[in-house]
Amino acid sequence: MKNIKLLAALSVAALGMGSAQAATITFTIQNQITTGSISPLRLNTCGAIIPSLGSVPPNSISVAHQTNCGNNTAVAFDYSDGIKTCSFNLSSLYTPPNPILGTSGYWTPKGTGTQRGTTSATCKATLTSIGTNGNYSWALSIQ
Repeated sequence: MKNIKLLAALSVAALGMGSAQAATITFTIQNQITTGSISPLRLNTCGAIIPSLGSVPPNSISVAHQTNCGNNTAVAFDYSDGIKTCSFNLSSLYTPPNPILGTSGYWTPKGTGTQRGTTSATCKATLTSIGTNGNYSWALSIQ
């Protein structure tokens, strides 16, 4: 019985082995609304966004923003012009290697843009670049 417990403990420890790198998410926000600026609302992130989110003038694209929280990075925020609101969620999640199954570690990108509220808005999250070690770039837009 002790041997089985030891084998189980070693197997669980081995599942977490492997060298993962930091996963940086880079993104821009495009304001396709012609009548006014959009501003960030509700922010939920695992770390700092550099530079901080700010207003984006009509028909403009923000500077590139980045966040990085190690192996697993996630950020969620809203942008609104006061009438239309979009909720954006981005993540880069690491799955460690499994030596028992012989699988390698890998990252999974995920990004969504979703309308919030009753006023129709078109919200898009488009993956624009797949880098190494979980680094991904996104183009976000609100219209």
